[in-house]
Amino acid sequence: MPLEYKEKGGILHVCAIGKRTREAIIRFVPDIYAACAEKKLSKVLLDIRGLEGRLPIREDYDIPSRFFPTVRNLNVINRAALVDLKEFERDDAFFETVAVNRGFNLRIFSNSDEALQWLIGQ
Repeated sequence: MPLEYKEKGGILHVCAIGKRTREAIIRFVPDIYAACAEKKLSKVLLDIRGLEGRLPIREDYDIPSRFFPTVRNLNVINRAALVDLKEFERDDAFFETVAVNRGFNLRIFSNSDEALQWLIGQ
């Protein structure tokens, strides 16, 4: 799955395109973490609207529970915003809740401007 990176205003902007699969997500999470560490950026905006397909709801629990802890370091990423399609809002809310309950400062939005405003704290 290709990831496109851009640094803007102290935030790492990442755009993911391709198939929305468990394997793809598990693979790109450490890549984004490494990019943040390398660039010394602690805030990331990940746009996943370009991913095709939908994950089963069980993955919305399993991925943040089992795989996010491998990249838990608030000194590297202390705030993450995901931008997804509005039609996935209900599933995204569950994913967000699981991630937050696991200690991640993560929010999911359907609007990139709102995500950006949350990241910069306004």
